[in-house]
Amino acid sequence: MKLIKKEERLKLIGFDDTKLVLVLVPFFAFFFPLMVFGLSPLENAAYFWSSYLISITHIVIYWYFERWIILYIRRYYSSFKHYKKRIIAQSIVVLFSTLALCLVSEITELCFGSIPEAFDTTFFNKYMASLIITTIIISIYEGAYAFQLFKKGLIKNEELQRKNTQAQLDALKNQVNPHFLFNSLNTLISVIPEDTKIAVKFAENLSSVYRYILEIRDKELITLKEELNCVYAYQYLLSIRFGKHIDFEFKDLEHIQGKYVVPLSLQMLMENAIKHNIVSQAKPLKISIYLENDLLKVCNNLQEKTQNVESTGIGLKNIQQRYQLLANKEITIEKTETIFCVCLPILNLKEVK
Repeated sequence: MKLIKKEERLKLIGFDDTKLVLVLVPFFAFFFPLMVFGLSPLENAAYFWSSYLISITHIVIYWYFERWIILYIRRYYSSFKHYKKRIIAQSIVVLFSTLALCLVSEITELCFGSIPEAFDTTFFNKYMASLIITTIIISIYEGAYAFQLFKKGLIKNEELQRKNTQAQLDALKNQVNPHFLFNSLNTLISVIPEDTKIAVKFAENLSSVYRYILEIRDKELITLKEELNCVYAYQYLLSIRFGKHIDFEFKDLEHIQGKYVVPLSLQMLMENAIKHNIVSQAKPLKISIYLENDLLKVCNNLQEKTQNVESTGIGLKNIQQRYQLLANKEITIEKTETIFCVCLPILNLKEVK
């Protein structure tokens, strides 16, 4: 096995353990003669301090060997969801590695011939004392590591909540801004004299979009079915507003059970498509949403506006950051001379960190 470099070691341990070793090794070495040989620093001072010095070497070897084991196990089982596997693997390996080290120590002692009566003890005593110390060492490392993971999880959740809040604010801002309201109300006013049923349906779908945004404010993930329900309502508003100048295509969306996306991702991508492309009778805009190889694709025919469009670039970046924080996945963009596609990874609950 390759040696673990310092940077990776610090990451896997979660902290610099140099001071911990310097403090605890002498501390454990003090109790080792008491547990194994029953020696007292007052009644058997000479033997006790001789054993103390040997115990320091003994514990340092055990410490670094067990830490080496911990590091390699954490390479494969590093997250919170692997907690049980990590604990079981560490416990089994430490149980047998401690036994192996004790056997090596026993054989080494036999090579020196007879030993003073004060150091005469059973193999079981040595093994149990060593096992207690190694268990304490592993517990310290595991406790510190669990705390680091917990702290990182809190930071990640706070960051994710901030991104979700930003997404909701952006969506509300895009829809509540005077331009959007003017267009929506103007569309509604023009429809009322012609067809009151369509006007009522328009108002209902407008209400549905706002209600969806408010309902998902505390959610990190949303089912694809719920997200599509919002998209259908939003599509109706756009269809009434732009008429035959905009066309929507939804395909291969039958089997969506158990599939998740980040909230408002589709709505934001549709908004971007309209914002950056010409929508007219001469150049109708077509937006397609479909599943392909565990990707949800949102595509539109590319007919970019010639004039500069005011854009902060927050939409795509926000979606990307939320996918990264939740599942360590990337969104991808496919762009040709005629088509622009954003590909969103389909998530399941097991993939979420």
